[in-house]
Amino acid sequence: MTESTLISTEFNTEIFKDIKKIRYDVFVIEQECPEEEEWDEYDEKAKHLLLKINGDSVGCARWRKIYYPDYEGNMDCHVIKMERFAVLKQFRGKNYGKELVKKVIQEIYQKTNIEQNTDYPLFMINAQQYVEKFYQSLGFETDKNIPIFYEAGIPHVRMIISKDTIKNLYFSN
Repeated sequence: MTESTLISTEFNTEIFKDIKKIRYDVFVIEQECPEEEEWDEYDEKAKHLLLKINGDSVGCARWRKIYYPDYEGNMDCHVIKMERFAVLKQFRGKNYGKELVKKVIQEIYQKTNIEQNTDYPLFMINAQQYVEKFYQSLGFETDKNIPIFYEAGIPHVRMIISKDTIKNLYFSN
């Protein structure tokens, strides 16, 4: 039986060391992103999440609240911005990426009481373009108002998911 645990932590904790290793291995080593771009001013304020499977650190993500127009969003609102999703290479192809995204969305939705909070109607992610279909399979829609853009030399697309879609996909019985 597979034991899956999502651990929430802050910047520079013991658990964050596992997150830092995953991000380094995936983004800096594997995808050759400049290390100085991987660690940014948002790490200290973001909430960080680590997915463990049977005790192994498998994947990670972070999230923060932002004001959407500051990121070229076409709605005057705040959103939950999810970032830095990564699964170690040896754990890919086992649906852990889907599990990570679902657990992160559920965690944020429940911890922030999003259902009662009308200030945050959307979750967003700047996804690497090659995984666009992966996120679409999890309920995200590509924001066609934002053209393809580059982060660390990698093409990205803006993707959003409404809190109503989250409720229907992730919390209906």
